Amino acid sequence: MNPERRARAGRRLLSACLASLLLHHASLVLAESADEIPIDFNADQLDIDQKNQRIEAKGKVQVSQPGRMELSADEASYVIDKREVQASGNVRMERNGDLFTSDKVQLDIENRTGSMEKPVADLKGPGGHVAGEHVDFLSQDHYLLREATYTNCDCAPGEKPSWQLTAREVDLDREANTMTAKDVHLRLGDVPVMWVPWWRHPLLPKRQSGLLFPTMRAAGGNGFEADIPYYWDIAPDRDATLTLHPTSRRGMLTKVQYRYMGSDYRGQLDTQNIYDSVEERHRGLTLFQHQHNVGSWALDARLANSQTRDFLNDFPQKKLIDPRERRLESHLEADRLWLRKQGYSNFQTGTAWYQNLDAANDRYTVQRLPYMSFTDNRPLQALGRAVEGNSLNAGHFQLHGDYKFDSFYQLSGDAAQRLDLAPELQYWRALPIGHVSGAMGLRQTSYLMQGDPNQTGPKDPSESREAASLRLRLDMDLARAYGNGAYKHTLEPAVQYAMLASSNQSGLPNFDSTLRHFSVGNLFDGNLYSGDDRLSAGQWVAYGITSRLFGRQDGGAVRNLVTLTVGQRWAPEGDREYQRNHPFSDVVSGVEWSPFDHWSVSLANRYDQYDNTVRSMETALAYSDAATRVALGYHRNRPETQLVFLTEGSSEPLEELTLQASWRARENWRFKQDADYSLETSGLKSWRSGIAYDHSCWSVELSGGRELSSQTNKHGGGFIGLYFILKGLGGYGVSS
Repeated sequence: MNPERRARAGRRLLSACLASLLLHHASLVLAESADEIPIDFNADQLDIDQKNQRIEAKGKVQVSQPGRMELSADEASYVIDKREVQASGNVRMERNGDLFTSDKVQLDIENRTGSMEKPVADLKGPGGHVAGEHVDFLSQDHYLLREATYTNCDCAPGEKPSWQLTAREVDLDREANTMTAKDVHLRLGDVPVMWVPWWRHPLLPKRQSGLLFPTMRAAGGNGFEADIPYYWDIAPDRDATLTLHPTSRRGMLTKVQYRYMGSDYRGQLDTQNIYDSVEERHRGLTLFQHQHNVGSWALDARLANSQTRDFLNDFPQKKLIDPRERRLESHLEADRLWLRKQGYSNFQTGTAWYQNLDAANDRYTVQRLPYMSFTDNRPLQALGRAVEGNSLNAGHFQLHGDYKFDSFYQLSGDAAQRLDLAPELQYWRALPIGHVSGAMGLRQTSYLMQGDPNQTGPKDPSESREAASLRLRLDMDLARAYGNGAYKHTLEPAVQYAMLASSNQSGLPNFDSTLRHFSVGNLFDGNLYSGDDRLSAGQWVAYGITSRLFGRQDGGAVRNLVTLTVGQRWAPEGDREYQRNHPFSDVVSGVEWSPFDHWSVSLANRYDQYDNTVRSMETALAYSDAATRVALGYHRNRPETQLVFLTEGSSEPLEELTLQASWRARENWRFKQDADYSLETSGLKSWRSGIAYDHSCWSVELSGGRELSSQTNKHGGGFIGLYFILKGLGGYGVSS
């Protein structure tokens, strides 16, 4: 707008609303055009100088431009033709949610620029607090401070922050979401502890390229080491983190993490590499993961490889791979699911490759190249029509089938193919007090072997197994209410007859079967083995009863107070291989008890009535509320060795006590204690103790203990660590 037009607009505005040169307790609205956001003036006194196009305001001055700026001061002046505001005395100004306080401010309303002396700013959201000698408002969203300080601590008036950054210059760019500082010192209290020539930090917790806060630690094998990461915001659907990891003993480790995602896919690539100056060789780890939906297909890919098999021992990867992992799996799998109104079909195919970290090489590691499986479940409509008019109907029968093909391969040249076909007819029908169910199935498993995949001696290259299964089960549900409906008690007995007839399995290889521990969870299972290479041939009757007690809480919600389950199996002579040749199996039981809010008790027990011993027991007592979590457990197990390839350990009982606790002693103090105590050796297997103090703007944690060892001699051992976090910046720590 040229000066002449500005003057005419100002005169029209003033002549329309002013009748005198002095107004008390007045308000004034100024706008040059209908499109311009108006400026509201409120004050105890407005003094209008029409000749000089100037307004003077005194006493509780309020200057507002909705959506852009809110300002209060003891006094202010406004030059109409220049559209400039100057205010002084207890100045408070809000721009875009940022609150500035000072004694003096000058603003150019039209260009949204200005300056402020000795400002103190409270940045919106978790942006922090900034103060300086001078600030220039370069635009509505861009500020430049001189001789500035920055902190995330919320301090009382006159209180010094626990930590702060001091800088010669701080550039705040709201549009770019960055705070950039030059000549930066980190101070804890009044003590300088670190200097960097340049620093960039996001104002709000949004993705932003830049250096992340470094982490440091000391460890016996690597000496002093640190992570110095740089985050690269490539695009809204892609980013990368590039990290230098110097070690004082082994050299420089480099880390790269690349992530990407789309509407129907996502993936991540992690790679780490180092020339180890101790071992004088290159070492590294690569992990690639990708999930993709292509039409009705779900694809899942994973590649994991360690250049040296002990890389995880020297460079633990808790965020990527469990450092106790001794078998890295790579796979490529495609999955398709068809859902119908009643029933479903599912097809899977893929390959799996394993790297055995405990072996010198993978010559005898069994790989799966390829595998396929098809599962189908649907109502048997034809049988339903055949018995139409009787009490049976199609809704009672389901035809279920599992069909699998596996190809096992070893680098030694040994290989095997396995075909497993298992159709099954299932029946389910409701009764007045429960339901009855049953299943009848056939199973054909065939093997074709080249060489000796299990390395157990010569075998016939062609082996097969035929099996038939039958299960009949009756479940009942008896319930009774007490206390005018306040409590409900149920009795749920169940009995099942199971028969599994199989041809001789002694000549079959074993790639994936182990004998499972007998418990309440598998009391009614038709097969006691995992995998497909072994079947628990024979017949038996399983029976058990579950009793529940429900109660209403004060709010009317129903809570399960107690659940008790007890069960056992009986087998005729000749079918007692899995019961140590006794007619009755061990008695298994389980209890879940929540007598009060926050309290819970659980017990799982396996009792041998012939030897009058407890073969296994799992107990836990837990208390949990907003400030405290305590769980005390006892574990006992007497393993068994019954079949070749299916060992569960020695016959000596294994007993241990476990403790997991976390509690807040005071408002800012938190304690943690984890322990695993072996009763066989009368010593601690592992433990971890920690104490943490949580301040409004920083926290510190000290922890130490001993880790569980894995199968390698290098893994595990004692550690002690200190971790310090500056809220809003990140953390750094030292641990070993």
